[in-house]
Amino acid sequence: MSSYPYKSFHELSVEEIDWQRWQKLVNTVANLFAAPAAFVTQASSKGIEVLVASELPTTHYSPGGAAGMDENVYCHYVVQNSLPLYVKNAEQHPEWHSNPEYTEDNYVSYLGYPILWPDGTSFGTLCVMDTKTSDYADQLVNTLELMSEVLNSDLAHLYTESQLRVESRIDPLTGILNRRGFEEAYEQYRRLSQRLGRKAKLCFIDLDDFKKVNDGLGHEMGDKLLQVFAQALAEVTRSTDLVCRWGGDEFVILFNSDNKVNLKQLIARINEFVHERYPAHTIGFSSGLVTLDLNQDNTLERVLIDADKAMYQQKLSLK
Repeated sequence: MSSYPYKSFHELSVEEIDWQRWQKLVNTVANLFAAPAAFVTQASSKGIEVLVASELPTTHYSPGGAAGMDENVYCHYVVQNSLPLYVKNAEQHPEWHSNPEYTEDNYVSYLGYPILWPDGTSFGTLCVMDTKTSDYADQLVNTLELMSEVLNSDLAHLYTESQLRVESRIDPLTGILNRRGFEEAYEQYRRLSQRLGRKAKLCFIDLDDFKKVNDGLGHEMGDKLLQVFAQALAEVTRSTDLVCRWGGDEFVILFNSDNKVNLKQLIARINEFVHERYPAHTIGFSSGLVTLDLNQDNTLERVLIDADKAMYQQKLSLK
């Protein structure tokens, strides 16, 4: 990995975050652990970057400072593995003997928890460092984990705010976003993702031969089919993804994630959900998946055209 893909919150001055509250939290961590330094870091394009530092004379690093990808610092492990790390004494662990935090600044002890984006990928860390060997009680370690979850919640709220789910933007039949709601939420998400350097994926779905269902079984049965299918989409996606009934028998999903989306696996899960609740009839559908680089000027119209082309290619491959 040459660098982390996200833009620096420090440089962007993200106003949606209550930075004063984050500062108080970091100061509290340092006091609680009686430690000389505590930090919130971000895995940004600069490397491991300090966003918030404890306000103590013993804290060696300031907001905006960063350790590059080639520097063997503790936080790289936490971010790249999405796991906590507790090093009681770096002297006893050869893998940290090249860590400049240990060799140059004498931070011999480290405890850090990952801070996560809503999709589960690592945003950065909440960590505490000490210049002496530590042996924290389990209760104290658990407290730091709880504090990291507060920061996770703040990041989730940052995205939840951009998802407009008011009644006028919900499809009354299926209970998911209608076209208007999706268009507005997509535009907000696109602007936010451009600022943060995030990517996303969009899936366009078209039910096969839906008109035959309406004509043969009646509109009531057709409506039931649409409701079950929408429930399936909501079930197989995350709460931070956008799910929309685009119109008639067409649906759209915006996956709010940098992670790879396995389309075959997604289709299988949708089919399994529908079959369990609608065993009398099979719902065939076609789908097209595209990756969005939201740093570019990807209008929703342009993206849907690309997704429709991908869906057409999928149909051809099945013939």
